[in-house]
Amino acid sequence: MSPAPAATGRTCRPALSPQAVEAIRAQMLAREQGREPILAQRDAMVVSLQYGLCTRNQEVWGMRWSSLKDGFAWVLEVLSNGRLDEWGKTEHSTQRRTVIPSLLEGDLAEWRKTLEDSGHPVGALDFIIPGDLAGPEHGARDPRTGACHFSENQARAWGERFFTPAVEKAAEQPGFFAILGATPYSLRRGGISLRLRAEDPQTVASECGTSLRTLSTHYAYAVEDLRRHGPRPADTEWRAARAEQADRQALRSRPSALVASNGAQPRSKIRNWLDTHRRRTRGV
Repeated sequence: MSPAPAATGRTCRPALSPQAVEAIRAQMLAREQGREPILAQRDAMVVSLQYGLCTRNQEVWGMRWSSLKDGFAWVLEVLSNGRLDEWGKTEHSTQRRTVIPSLLEGDLAEWRKTLEDSGHPVGALDFIIPGDLAGPEHGARDPRTGACHFSENQARAWGERFFTPAVEKAAEQPGFFAILGATPYSLRRGGISLRLRAEDPQTVASECGTSLRTLSTHYAYAVEDLRRHGPRPADTEWRAARAEQADRQALRSRPSALVASNGAQPRSKIRNWLDTHRRRTRGV
């Protein structure tokens, strides 16, 4: 996928395609060395949340489990200057709801079970992305509920510490070089652009907390990875990209996955053929 120029003629950050998002998520999940596995899962969950709900950066950190209801996610709070704020960047940015893609619903259910199995609270007022997963000294406590959310420092550092390295690693793969320079906000750009391919712009504007004029100026990008076929629902495209990524990973890991029960590496068809040929030529 390629960066799309804004209407002003300036180059803006890329609008990430579902294929690029899944490549980034895969890098997030693979980054477990030297850290708790739940932190890698957390980072992948942040990507899914921001892309699937087309949220702004500060909106992700304020979402609680009670924000999810009847297939919709309510954006009610944002993290602003280190504290939760019920008023967002624009008049449309909070007190709104947006549909939850079915793929994201599955990710959320799995994430909630992971938190619960790890002993972290998952009550209605707890935050979907807790701030204290790396230890009780991290995060900030909501004085009203006692639930722990990301601190301002955590929120500011997350993109550079976790998102950017995953983008750079994903960009090493064929076809993904153009995602270099993507920021977490590129997830919102990509999610909105994906929805605009198949949905009514007024619905997208309302659910994503923006205006039709802003959509036309900043979000109506052609998603390069999807030019090979006509518009399909965003959830369908995202699910297909998840399957493609799984197939790529399976192909890359196939040699190491085909290990015999005794720990020996099975011989390839070529090696077996060569051994058979040698035995025949030697008369064995």
